[in-house]
Amino acid sequence: MNAKKTVTAVFMAVGALSITTLVGCETHEPQEEVRSVDWYEANDAERAAKLNECKTSPRSIDATPNCVNASRAENNAKANTQWGTSKEGVRTEPTLPSPN
Repeated sequence: MNAKKTVTAVFMAVGALSITTLVGCETHEPQEEVRSVDWYEANDAERAAKLNECKTSPRSIDATPNCVNASRAENNAKANTQWGTSKEGVRTEPTLPSPN
């Protein structure tokens, strides 16, 4: 009877150790804070760094919220710039038709 208790105790110890080990195997990468489009528009250096990071690992992080928001902020920033100057002969402001 004593041998059965010993075998049971060993199995229980192995089971507990296995469960503890398996729980420890599950790793979670720390989640980075999700920044808004407005934040990336206001922080040019961080936007450039995030876009560079997204381009270097396109398959793993390019669809993350921060990559999407940085990309949208970049598009907004480019849309708000004037693409030419009067010296270059490029019209940068659209003309509106005059009311008749």
